[in-house]
Amino acid sequence: MEINNSRKRVSDLLFIFWAGGTALLSYSLVYALRKPYTAAAFDGYEIFGMDYKVVITIVQIIGYVISKFLGIKLISELKEKNRLKFILVSVIMAEVSLILFGALPAPFNMIGMFMNGLSLGCMWGVIFSFLEGRRVTDILASLMEVSMVISSGAAKSLGLFVMDTWQVNEFWMPALIGAAALPLLAISGIILNKLPRPDAADIASRSKREPLNGKQRWSLFQNFMPFLILLFIANVVLVILRDIKEDFLVNIVDVSQHSS
Repeated sequence: MEINNSRKRVSDLLFIFWAGGTALLSYSLVYALRKPYTAAAFDGYEIFGMDYKVVITIVQIIGYVISKFLGIKLISELKEKNRLKFILVSVIMAEVSLILFGALPAPFNMIGMFMNGLSLGCMWGVIFSFLEGRRVTDILASLMEVSMVISSGAAKSLGLFVMDTWQVNEFWMPALIGAAALPLLAISGIILNKLPRPDAADIASRSKREPLNGKQRWSLFQNFMPFLILLFIANVVLVILRDIKEDFLVNIVDVSQHSS
């Protein structure tokens, strides 16, 4: 019995590293598709009399928030067999949007930034859907959260490196980094899709995760309405504040005298 328990603990530990590490990498790569442009200052550019970077940041956040609203339906209804397809379509759309951002002249290229936010707003929910409903979901979620600590800085560093070392135009730099991140994210999605499904012990400990239709979503919302509304408002505010802080850090702190 003791040997079996030891094997179970080792098995759980390996699964945590496997699943949690892949989820952490996956969401870090999402940042590589969404945040590299924040390394650029876009000095001298304006749209309608407003600072260019302010405008494209607002446009991307709008797309991102709209995607969060759409995700209430899309993620809750997403079937297990369609998760990988959802990831692949999202990241391809995100890279196409970055190519449009580089190819189109300003101010028309802000359409690409809107599409970028729209395509990636549901990625957290899709990646997390591979982890939920397990005995170790809390630990896996904590590992995935680490991506938020390291990913924004890493994306900026990559952006600065590409612009300073390879002399890539600040409009094309995001597409170049996205092109490198896209296949890696696709591979990470495939690995997540190969994770073992929750077993009987997981289901007994948590509850089986099932897609929800519109009626079920409305019933769930009614039962937990005050709590869900507060969570939603807090999440939107935190997302906006976090994005503004991250997006304009290179404008606040002069990094021109330092390496990427």
